[in-house]
This record gives sequence, structure tokens and C-alpha cells, in this order.
Amino acid sequence: MRYAPEVLALRPDTRKAVWHLVTAAVVMGSLVITVTFKFGLIAALVGGAGFTALIAGAVGHLIRSRIELTADEIVLHGLFFQQRRLRSRAAEVVRAEIHAHRAPPGDTLFLLDTRRELVLRVAGTNYAREDMDRLVRALAVPCSGPDRPVTAGELAKMYPDLRMVTFIERYPVQGGFAIAGILIAMIVGLMLVATVAGL
Repeated sequence: MRYAPEVLALRPDTRKAVWHLVTAAVVMGSLVITVTFKFGLIAALVGGAGFTALIAGAVGHLIRSRIELTADEIVLHGLFFQQRRLRSRAAEVVRAEIHAHRAPPGDTLFLLDTRRELVLRVAGTNYAREDMDRLVRALAVPCSGPDRPVTAGELAKMYPDLRMVTFIERYPVQGGFAIAGILIAMIVGLMLVATVAGL
């Protein structure tokens, strides 16, 4: 007798999500204060507006986020996106607790197909570990992965034939400098525009 596949609907863990939001707010608030003292009021206003938009986006994302596993699909819901994949494509799961630079560790699932190509990445940073356990069990496919927390760079070395992590994740310092450079250039550009416009 064949049993129907398990169906799940998972939502973020409120306590974890709020903790991550508060941490992000403190870090971003400190950056805005630093910008105020170093670059002046206009730069602080621009930084503050960006900070507000990021926090609002994060809150909206958490409200709308959920993971759905149906008989046919696995669906990730976010603020502005929805990723849908056929459940039958998932033939294997690689599970890893990834420690990012100055960020909370994230329990992450990489769903692979029969050719070991990435089908879907499920970030479990804001989800309870028990819920991620339920998802793995419900998928009912082989699951492997490191038995200890790893960085994205370490994970890439463990699975060199799989493209599971991005360049910025593997090289967070270099990526952070690049992003900071872009943000500073944007702030300086806006300050120049404001100066020329006589604001």
C-alpha cells in the first residue's frame, strides 16, 4: 500500500525572528550614528532612510514568510518572491549549519536532484530547528552534511563539485568591503547632488 506524502506548512519561529531583527536594528543603528558624526546630517538622513526601509522590508518578509511542502511541490514564500519546485526533483538533501561573518548561524538545507545539481536552497535561520527536522523527515530523501557548524568557505571545500554558496558568502570580508564601498559611493553621490541642488 502506498501512503500519501506528508504535507507541511512551516512559519518562522517568532522568538528567533525578533532576536535577529533586534540584532540587525542595533547594528544598523550604530552605523547610522557613526555616519552622522563622520559625514553630517544629510548622510545620516540618507542612511536612516535606508535603515528604515531595510527593517520594514525584514518585518514584511517575516510576516509573509513560510515554507510549504505539498504532495507535488515545495514552495518558499517571501515578501516579493515565491519559489516553487517540483517535490519529485528533490533526490537528496545536504544540511549544514552555516556561520556567516557577524551574523547568527543558519540551519540551511540544499535540495539536490539526481545529478546533484541544486534544486532549491532553504534557509532556516528564522525557523525552529524542530521544524527543519520535520521538513527533512517529510521530504523522505537521503540527508547528509557536516556534523559541526561550518563557514560557507568550509562547506564549499567539502562539496567542491556543488555550487551551493555564493562568492560573498565564501569571502565575507572582501564582499563586505565591496558592499560598503558601493554604499559609501551612493551616500557621497547623494550628498553631492544635494549640495549642487542647494539643499
